[in-house]
Amino acid sequence: MDESIRPNIGIVGGGMVGLLAALAFEDAFSASCAIHVFDVAPLDLERPLSQPSFDDRSTALSFDTLGYMSGLGLLEISRQACPIQSIHVSNKGRMGSAVLTAEQVNWPQLGGVIENRLLGEALAGRLKHSRVRVHAPREIKHINPKSCGVELFDAQGEAMFLDCLIIADGGQSALAQRLGMLRESKSYANSALIANVATAMHHGHCAYERFSEQGPMAMLPLGSADGVNRCALVWTAPKNQIDELMALTDREFCRSLEAQFGYRLGRIEQVGTRSVYPLQMMHRIEQVRAGIVVLGNAAHTLHPVAGQGFNLSVRDIRSLTDVLSQCVHNNDFSSAALSSYAQRRAVDQWRTVNASDLLPDLFQYTGVVGAVRNFALGLMDVIPAFKQRFTAIAAGAIGEGDYV
Repeated sequence: MDESIRPNIGIVGGGMVGLLAALAFEDAFSASCAIHVFDVAPLDLERPLSQPSFDDRSTALSFDTLGYMSGLGLLEISRQACPIQSIHVSNKGRMGSAVLTAEQVNWPQLGGVIENRLLGEALAGRLKHSRVRVHAPREIKHINPKSCGVELFDAQGEAMFLDCLIIADGGQSALAQRLGMLRESKSYANSALIANVATAMHHGHCAYERFSEQGPMAMLPLGSADGVNRCALVWTAPKNQIDELMALTDREFCRSLEAQFGYRLGRIEQVGTRSVYPLQMMHRIEQVRAGIVVLGNAAHTLHPVAGQGFNLSVRDIRSLTDVLSQCVHNNDFSSAALSSYAQRRAVDQWRTVNASDLLPDLFQYTGVVGAVRNFALGLMDVIPAFKQRFTAIAAGAIGEGDYV
């Protein structure tokens, strides 16, 4: 195809979602389309840690996500992700718990946990050998939608025309906000404290979801380092309590964590760097316009309790790749052509966003609601069909077209 008439698709945002989308598009239709990635931060493919998304946090990848990434040639991610073989759900100080296992759905694993740094290195390594064109650092300051396509202007006033723009610049997306794309949101009273911890006992490839009166807590299995048993901790609590936890010494913090989590993994022996992130739920009601699609945290930001945010974005990428393949083939990126993406993703997004929003509150109820919840947790261990369905949902195997 003549280079001058090839469609141009641009992705603003060089984080995990933006880079994965670029690789998915490259795999599907780069022979007939030029793909560009823009980011305000330097995106050195030799040193992906220069990108803020690839920090000390970890990401839970569903079984479905791992399979999809392997299909894109990202085999290193499956090798480096610590397998999740089971999920233990409990409620501090109350009856009722459940253990979900890979055996119940006849899978080799329910998912995996990988540090963002390693995930970034794998994405950058694959991108380095692709035809994707990276423009970073390059800040996009203004978007001028046209009747066919979108004109971008960077901080220096230079312009570039795209047939389709993918906005994936994070939960506080300045571009989506400037375009006035409708959203609904709410801020949570809790914040999340993130850290890696060392435990006396090996996690046995079990992911722990622990609910308490303060809020939900997750202990996710990580690969051992120099013989040290490690887990990725996500501890949500009211902001004043998080401030108190941040002020503790490492030893005091480990004792406080034991008091909330218990001794399922023995003593908490060490804690790494602690970081705090405010929690917000956001869902972009309007995700598609002519020549424009909003993706990733710019489209929906979830409570981290179930670890579904990135996995939901991966399912979005899969659907968007299918739709864009047709758009590229027909050279049609109109609102009508892109609307099928929004229609295909509506149910899965609505269900996942609302479930992530309701789940923390559900485990704080007492009285009748609390009794029903605890009964349901216990019931999962005696009704295989119910437990199997819940396990499939937790592992990210329920997507568009599936209904709970």
